[in-house]
Amino acid sequence: MKSRNSLSTKNVLILELSCFTRSDLEAIKSLGEKQKLLHRWFRSERKKESEKDLCIIYSGTHGLSPYAAYRIERHQDGGYHLLKHKTGKKIVEARSIKQIMAKLPDDFYYSMETFK
Repeated sequence: MKSRNSLSTKNVLILELSCFTRSDLEAIKSLGEKQKLLHRWFRSERKKESEKDLCIIYSGTHGLSPYAAYRIERHQDGGYHLLKHKTGKKIVEARSIKQIMAKLPDDFYYSMETFK
């Protein structure tokens, strides 16, 4: 009888966890609707790269003020990363899209020039 360690791994199925789920995409769409209620414009772009799926989200006010851009990535292990889109600086890692959205910085929701 073969030991468990010597069994062939050719029957192992590798799960593809890097794609956003339907509920992830609905959460991003819901975020856009909330931004419109705050009288801000919102846009998202989804891109597929090797071993990760990413969504770039943009938000801003109507006018000359700068916009905020962040990148949400879902990796092969099913984890999420939130990064500043312009610099690529990682803000937070999380296990769910809700945790990522809770960590979006204030400049995504409000124009910082309003508070100066």
